[in-house]
Amino acid sequence: MVQTDTPNQPLWPGYRWPHLCDLTRSLQAQPEWPQMDRWLAARFRERKAYGGKDRRFYSDRMFRLCRQAAAPVILQQRYTEAAAVNLTAGTLWKAFQTISPVELWGWLVLLDGADDQAPNELTDVSERRACLDHCRNDADLSNAERGWLASWQPWFDRRISASDWSVSQVDTWRAMQMTRPPLWLRALPGKGGQAARSLHAAGLTLLTEQGDVLALQPDTQLTKTKAWDAGWVEIQDRASQRIVTAVAAEPGQRIWDVCAGAGGKALALASQVGEAGKVVATDTRAHSLQEAGRRAARQGLTNISTQVLDVTRRGALTDMEPGDFDRVLIDAPCSGAGTWRRNPDSRWRLTEAAIQALQPVQDKLLAQASLSVKPGGYLVYATCSWLVEENEDRVSRFLEVHLGFDLLSQQLVGAPEDDADTMFVAVMQQH
Repeated sequence: MVQTDTPNQPLWPGYRWPHLCDLTRSLQAQPEWPQMDRWLAARFRERKAYGGKDRRFYSDRMFRLCRQAAAPVILQQRYTEAAAVNLTAGTLWKAFQTISPVELWGWLVLLDGADDQAPNELTDVSERRACLDHCRNDADLSNAERGWLASWQPWFDRRISASDWSVSQVDTWRAMQMTRPPLWLRALPGKGGQAARSLHAAGLTLLTEQGDVLALQPDTQLTKTKAWDAGWVEIQDRASQRIVTAVAAEPGQRIWDVCAGAGGKALALASQVGEAGKVVATDTRAHSLQEAGRRAARQGLTNISTQVLDVTRRGALTDMEPGDFDRVLIDAPCSGAGTWRRNPDSRWRLTEAAIQALQPVQDKLLAQASLSVKPGGYLVYATCSWLVEENEDRVSRFLEVHLGFDLLSQQLVGAPEDDADTMFVAVMQQH
């Protein structure tokens, strides 16, 4: 079941308006859309007077504003009869910055039908209501309410065709993009039952309990539980877990996680290959690999090593023997379009220029890392994006040039089948 962010009534407690508008002004002062979760965490550290309920309220509202940012911009243009700007992810931010916080929130209140809860500073509520009602059949506004821009539709049409989605699947996926997914957990092998019992004992409600796959409410304070302290569970989205499954690691194998980040997949793979196996986790970011090392130590994993490495750099693989790994996993840098549910701000960075800038990096990662796959081994390419341009197109380009590989499978994982992020995974085998 999809988790919603809809709070209990009343929707807009008036005494919080000044603080909400203050946060919004701080947001608008940024040069571009910040990563909302990190930005909000920093603001809450500055505003220590906010209690837990306050932080939850402001977080929910600010994330909603981020998802639906195009809607108040469109309505403001219609209301002021200003020249309409062709809204794209590249133009939205500047238009958003020009609207006062009171007006931004006023439009969202009116979209809720809660006109009587609008900020007192908004003195033309009835006129704005008339404008909104007049715009109800506006296709751009309808899309914007659902966090969507018309400029993305050609990309999405390609996805619908590539995945052969039904109308129901399309509608489900679109609806999911307006909500947060659960907090998905991966239990250590064989620890799922023990972790579940511990979480139940802590008073937490498990939304999913399937062996070593567990899920909690999105805002659960997991790090204060025994299951976390004991190292029985790791936070890992269900889609990410399915990528690990696609790698099909076996005990004793050598695996290279090329873009390992903080090591979520590398840790899962290290558990699967066992003490006789080895996982090498590389990334360009030393701080991420340090986190991976800390997480490995917490789980008592000694068969994983880390190395700062830019695989796209000339001569980067001098320390890697050709054909040295049974499995090579590339979780490539991408647009992040599959993580809109957790990072709604990332949708406003989805532009043609951004996608084109990433494609050479994705292609080079595939070409370089493929040299380290053993005959009979797997090259696994993954992204946290739903765009065909970053996924199937990259795989096709690679296979056209590297005739020694066969495509075994490629698919989206996660949403809409799982209440999760949307990711892509392709498995290719070396002859």
